[in-house]
Amino acid sequence: MVLDIRQLGPQPERKTKAPQAVSATPTKAQDNLENLLGQALGGVSLAEQARAVEQLRQIVPSAEGLEILWNIIETENDPRRLVAAQVLGYHRSWRSSRSKLKRLLDRLRQERDPGVVTMLVWCLRQRDEIQEFLQHNHVRAAREAAVGLPLNSSTLPGLLQALSLGGDAEIERILLRKLRHIHSSQVGELVDHLLGQEGKIAAERLFELFACLPQVPLFNVLLESRNLPAWDPQQGFDPSTTSAKGRQFAAIARRVLRQSPDIEILRYILGRSSEDESFARRHAAFLREVLHRVDGGLGSDLVKHLERLTSGASEEKVVRLAQLLVQFSSQLEGPAGSQALALLEEWKGRSASLKLKIYHLQQGLS
Repeated sequence: MVLDIRQLGPQPERKTKAPQAVSATPTKAQDNLENLLGQALGGVSLAEQARAVEQLRQIVPSAEGLEILWNIIETENDPRRLVAAQVLGYHRSWRSSRSKLKRLLDRLRQERDPGVVTMLVWCLRQRDEIQEFLQHNHVRAAREAAVGLPLNSSTLPGLLQALSLGGDAEIERILLRKLRHIHSSQVGELVDHLLGQEGKIAAERLFELFACLPQVPLFNVLLESRNLPAWDPQQGFDPSTTSAKGRQFAAIARRVLRQSPDIEILRYILGRSSEDESFARRHAAFLREVLHRVDGGLGSDLVKHLERLTSGASEEKVVRLAQLLVQFSSQLEGPAGSQALALLEEWKGRSASLKLKIYHLQQGLS
């Protein structure tokens, strides 16, 4: 993050009010640090302020220098607080100290100045502790928390809670965009957290959330997994129960995948269907639905994928894949359609029995 000097212009009222002194043993380095802070805040020109800010960014403060910054930040009527917080956030060495992190968190929880709050949240970027401020009263601070939030098992609950409570549209956009980079292994964990949340989750919110997730693990967790909670007749039809949520989640995941299948989920389902007959039967209807969405761009890639899958494959496997190819080849036009027809002809040439079976598939006789 670049140090922001837009708010650091000269302010006349500060000329008659000197900053409160801070308790530290004066040294040349400390004097230099304090002088630069003063120049960044009230330089004669923007160029002078910019030079001071650049020098502050390059200085690595000593332990005494860092203590000066802390004392300035904790002195509520010191006009240099925002600049001090910016310098503190630029240097990360202090973040390895648990006591310093606690000191920052304590300050943040009582800080009322919106600019200082935002800058102190920035100091926590890529730290798990930043999730505490996703719902901060100051929107800019909450947005900074969203931008700086790392995505891992510890922060996932905080992210989901912030999304479920709603609020600032920009924060929601940032958090949903982060979910696009979630690791495949965390999708099941995310679903477990959602199942454990109290109350019913709005269907459109779930759709937005699921649409951000990688599709193959989403399919495996919600459409293929046998571990979702079964319906308990004693619970009735309460939509807030875990079993009802499980059914709702599966239905929404199906809608997401059916509406916008990506190439990875199509390759995955085709590959599994060619290897596992029971899988193919379980998901035959769903596969027909997603294949209906295949256009020329995806179609060409899928035809090549099917060709790779049948390299050295048994006749039984080739027939299963031929059945799938026949299903969606009719909707392919141009080069993709020609590729599909050529591949079917190539398969026919492997044996007389394959030629007959594929012919029957094309004529709708089997």
